[in-house]
Amino acid sequence: MNIVDKSEYDTGMKQVEKLLNKEKYSDALVILKGLLDKTAEENEYKADILSKISEAYYGKEGVKTGNAISNLIESLKIRANLEQPEILALEMMNLAYLQDEEGNLDNAKGTLKEAMEVANQLEDISLTLSLKNALADILSEEKKDTEEALKIYAEIMAESEKEKIWEIYYEACVSLIKLLRDREKMDEANSISVENIEKAEKILTTFKTKKEKEEFRDVISYLYDVSIDLAMENEDIGRARDLAEKFKGEK
Repeated sequence: MNIVDKSEYDTGMKQVEKLLNKEKYSDALVILKGLLDKTAEENEYKADILSKISEAYYGKEGVKTGNAISNLIESLKIRANLEQPEILALEMMNLAYLQDEEGNLDNAKGTLKEAMEVANQLEDISLTLSLKNALADILSEEKKDTEEALKIYAEIMAESEKEKIWEIYYEACVSLIKLLRDREKMDEANSISVENIEKAEKILTTFKTKKEKEEFRDVISYLYDVSIDLAMENEDIGRARDLAEKFKGEK
């Protein structure tokens, strides 16, 4: 039986969130470990606390990911037993990023593929695409995996365009452009940049409300940023200026 009650849990976790936002990781850990000591059952409270402990350790220790990973794994075990597949898949994505940062690329790939199996069972297209995007991000770090990463980004863009999930579409698009640029495939990067700036301008006209337009502008802001960077690298100052003025004007 839990010693910590809902009120104490809610208050403690709100304090933790404020401390994490202020990057006071050690202070957050003190509160979290106090809550964990009072949580005897393997329940959702305990999983949430362990997940936050992982986040706090990562903030505090950075690339020394051992504590962050071990606590997140404990949280995942509870999520699996509680049958919380959506949260399980999201936390597995976080684990994969930690494993990648630790240098265990193969483990990170394996974790993401397991998470995708969970997402596929849920038939959650947004979650599946987010996990695929994370896999492509990790693959893009190794030159030998470039083609596979490019293929996955293209698949994500095709699937998310079909579903009109524009946030994921443009996240993958920006990552694709950056990867092509980093691999010195500038012509392809420029072509995709131009094509998708034009696409974004057309999509923007389909939104009726001010709120929808503002939300979409936030989504495409990174596309404009990377496109301006490309123009500057190409010494095309005129295009860089035009893009900056156009995006400013759209706001």
